[in-house]
Amino acid sequence: MISVYCEQSAYGGGWIVFQHRFNGEEDFYRNWVDYRDGFGSLDGEFWLGLENLHQLTSSRKHELMIVVIDTRGNYGYAHYDHFVIDDESENFKLKIVGRYEGTARDTLKQRLGDKFTTKDEDNDGWIYGNCAVSWKGAWWYDSCGSSDLNGPYAKSRKQSIAMTWDNFSGRSLTYTRMMIRHVD
Repeated sequence: MISVYCEQSAYGGGWIVFQHRFNGEEDFYRNWVDYRDGFGSLDGEFWLGLENLHQLTSSRKHELMIVVIDTRGNYGYAHYDHFVIDDESENFKLKIVGRYEGTARDTLKQRLGDKFTTKDEDNDGWIYGNCAVSWKGAWWYDSCGSSDLNGPYAKSRKQSIAMTWDNFSGRSLTYTRMMIRHVD
C-alpha cells in the first residue's frame, strides 16, 4: 500500500497527485530506480513513482491533468481524458494519451509510444546521446523534444535548461503538478 497526496478541491477533486514541483528543493535529476520507486515528500516536492503510476493507470481508466505556472505567473493546464503507462519491461512507455483540452499546448500526445528515460537509463530515440543527460531531467523523450516537467527548477527567467512544457508562454516553469483521477 502506498501513501498518496490527493487534490480534493481543484478541478472537481478526487485527483491523485503524482508529480509536484513548486520551490526547487527536491533534486529531480535522478536515476532509474528513484523514478521507478518514487522520491521526495508528500508535503514537499515529489514523484510518486512510475511503478505506482503504472499500477494505478493499468487497473482502471484514469484521466490526466497537468498544471503549469511560468516565471511570470502565467497559468496553464493540459487535460487528457485517458492516460496509461506500460510496465517496467516496456520502460514505462506512454501507452495511451487520450483526447486533449486545455490552455497549455498539447505536448504529451506527441510523446505517445515513447519510453521513459533517466540519466542512467537511455530509452529515447535520440542517436546523439541521452536526452535526460542533455536536459538534466527525466521524461518520455523521443529526440528530446520540447517538454520536460522533471527538468531543473527555474531559478531565473533566462535559464536555458529548465522545467518546460512546449515553451509554455516562452518561459521556464516555476510550478508543475501532474494528477490522475479514476474515470467511470
